Amino acid sequence: MSPAPLEPQERVRALLSRESSPTPLPMTARREPSLFGPPSLQQRFLPFLPSHLQLALSLAARFMALANARPGEEGLAAVLDEAERQAAAGDPEWAKYALRVFIAHHPEGRRLSVPPLRERAPHQVLPSGRPEVPRKGNPGTPGAEVWLDSFREDSGLNEHVDAWPVLYPAEGHPDPASPERRLRPEGRAELLASLRQQLLARYDTERLGFGMPRTVPLQDYASPINEAYDAGLPGFAPRPPGLSPRDLPGYGVTDHAMRRDRLFTAASSGLLWRGETPTVIEHLAQLADTAESNPGSVDGEAWADPLGPHGAHQQMGHVLLGCLTAPQDKTGLPGVLTSPATAARDPLFYRWHRHVDDILDAWQSTHLPPYDVSGGPQVLVRKWLGEGIYPAHQSPDILLCFIKDIPGGTSPDFDGQRWGEATFGGDYWTSPPPSFRASTHALNTFMAQQGGHLSYEPFHYFFRVENLLPHEQKVTVRVYLAADAFAEDRRMWMEMDRFHHTLRPSEQAVIFRPASLASVVHERGWPANLLLPRGRREGMLFRFMVMITPWEEREQEPGYPFNRPVPPGQRIADMLTQPHLATRNIWIHHVTP
Repeated sequence: MSPAPLEPQERVRALLSRESSPTPLPMTARREPSLFGPPSLQQRFLPFLPSHLQLALSLAARFMALANARPGEEGLAAVLDEAERQAAAGDPEWAKYALRVFIAHHPEGRRLSVPPLRERAPHQVLPSGRPEVPRKGNPGTPGAEVWLDSFREDSGLNEHVDAWPVLYPAEGHPDPASPERRLRPEGRAELLASLRQQLLARYDTERLGFGMPRTVPLQDYASPINEAYDAGLPGFAPRPPGLSPRDLPGYGVTDHAMRRDRLFTAASSGLLWRGETPTVIEHLAQLADTAESNPGSVDGEAWADPLGPHGAHQQMGHVLLGCLTAPQDKTGLPGVLTSPATAARDPLFYRWHRHVDDILDAWQSTHLPPYDVSGGPQVLVRKWLGEGIYPAHQSPDILLCFIKDIPGGTSPDFDGQRWGEATFGGDYWTSPPPSFRASTHALNTFMAQQGGHLSYEPFHYFFRVENLLPHEQKVTVRVYLAADAFAEDRRMWMEMDRFHHTLRPSEQAVIFRPASLASVVHERGWPANLLLPRGRREGMLFRFMVMITPWEEREQEPGYPFNRPVPPGQRIADMLTQPHLATRNIWIHHVTP
């Protein structure tokens, strides 16, 4: 008797979890990577090569066409039959990627789910186990990068980065209704730029916790790179220290530098050129699409050509750096930077994207109008309860509480809103945070004993907000965090949360919000265990900000308001003159569990 056929979800899990022998890169007779010929499913899949991405998306489009031809279970079975056939015929990573695109974007595919990276590819999330240099050493020494290995190698972080090319492919994802077409969601470029910028802000905040300098952008392509990295993962080659980027057959370092210079010139001048015709950059997407590159590039039909006028600067940086292996290495295997699932493990990922972010920020800082936060709703978040000159960053209306310190807080039926109103509102409206036994001015992080990853002690926050109008107001509550040392750098503010709330007429409201519901996790995909930066054992000073904005204001502008320059002559701290925002100093301690 033959075994019962597997359910579709079981087949998805089996296919996405399939291991195979590492596929070397195609090599020339001189043992150099040969990457620019016609792509084939038998080759190693390199998602950062535009030609490879196009072929993989064509396979995803075929999956969608099969599902459209026979809707329901029969169509899903046909998709999985084809995916399994393609995975067995060559490098299975092509079929895995295409199947994930199908699951993410097709109505039939959304009935399925993709297992977490640690389940479908446990061999790609193993810790590198590199020996640490002594903490007494100079934080600027190259070996000190090992202190950040636990952050860079966090499986949730790598899954977050691995999802970007599936959710937002450069070419656009196949249209489920007409798979031969490609769809690129509105606001895609701004969102991706914001996601990368937020990752860089968090990474540099982690570096600060170890006393390390901020990430140095990798914009000099000729100098030796001191950061070595050996992931110790099957299928990837290590990179020794002291190597400089080198030419690939068909694409040289000078080719890459030329496109870097054109992009920086465009960012500075505000003009992108196509031949002799200038295009005024009116939106960040125009520059970001050209740097990436994708069909929105100013290069038009030449967008996928790495040697086009602006090339594929962002992707080709991954390829050049990912092929930077030891000269004596004969395996033909690339480094981890060539795969979205492993790229964020490498210190060069952050140096490279700091460089790319600098290009985009050069335009934002020069050509975008400054932010204007004066048009907030008629609400009050108090800066201080006393009279006269108040101390900065001591808002009594930002209250943090460990769940363990709240009576009944760990109960499944705990009503946080009701408890918050009874504790912080009414007769206690004018009471300062130190008067509340459950309130804390410090939060804790720790290394989890299971999994060895960073985590934090669960907490809730409560905001006291007064509606200054005699009628209902619908508002958006925005929460940000920055290390005190970085608080005047708009690119270093980390978005924590954003949610809607309705204020009753003239209400003195206490707004309850569990940190576990943070929108940066549930809407942006940031790993939940990394919600808080690590901090330091002795405590690290941060600035917590809450901003109340109208319900629909700037919902389509990721990074607001820190995606725009500060008004001339002002500091970020000057925002505090506005009644609808406030800040409070908090400490983050890294403790032993």
